[in-house]
Amino acid sequence: MSTKGRRDGAAGLPVPSGDDDLTIVQAGPVRRITLARPDRRNALGRALVAALHAAFAAIKEGGETRVVLLAGDGPTFCAGGDIAEFASAAADCHAAADAAALADLLATMAACPAPIVARVHGAAYGGGVGLVSAADVALAAEGTRFSLSEARLGLVPAVISPYVFAALGEREAKARMLRAAPFGAEEALRCGLVHQVVPAAALYAAADEAVVDLLQGAPGALAAIKRLPVAVSGANSAATRAATTALLVDRLASDEGREGLRAFLEKRPAAWVPTPPEAT
Repeated sequence: MSTKGRRDGAAGLPVPSGDDDLTIVQAGPVRRITLARPDRRNALGRALVAALHAAFAAIKEGGETRVVLLAGDGPTFCAGGDIAEFASAAADCHAAADAAALADLLATMAACPAPIVARVHGAAYGGGVGLVSAADVALAAEGTRFSLSEARLGLVPAVISPYVFAALGEREAKARMLRAAPFGAEEALRCGLVHQVVPAAALYAAADEAVVDLLQGAPGALAAIKRLPVAVSGANSAATRAATTALLVDRLASDEGREGLRAFLEKRPAAWVPTPPEAT
């Protein structure tokens, strides 16, 4: 088990995470969870998804943890799914399990009784946008880049879509998914993906200020507020998860999905990308 301490020097006790790709530090009522795959830009591989799920599932209402701070080690918050694992998922029959695991992680974040603050820097792509959308409060450093880039891989951001739709609104989210183009922190603020954009040097202080604000609220009241959206929408989350995970599995097995992932790994345009006209 990993007991790595948080690399930005916060006080607190390391908590076993069960995986070297994740760092957990308990600092009083604040649990700091840090993605720790900087060499892979904190890509969401199977082991990291499982460790994140376990970390959030362990937080119980009325327990020690009242606020969670989610961050990424190294220059990138989260580059999304691990493309190498995606590329092999359909062939080795892991696609359905991988999609279900990601859905379970996001659902567990949404159900976590403690508010989650996402401290975002560098980039959040694909599944990284899903993590930001599932958080309750999101702060980004100036210069951070975001993208729902799955369509360019022949895939669909299906599993994360309920959370992205909730954060951005359906029309805005759909446009971002269709274009699949990167956008900056100010655009993320405008469309509701993040709540605050600050200079990079002020990001830690801004996130800590958000944590202090949340600690002023009664824990039971905050947990009840987190349950409000589902209570008032009446959404059938089980049906939504079944439909979105099935869609991701189908796309991974499709000709477009296989070609898109191969093209990414081979650093070339996918077959459907038009060849630029020759200059005359």
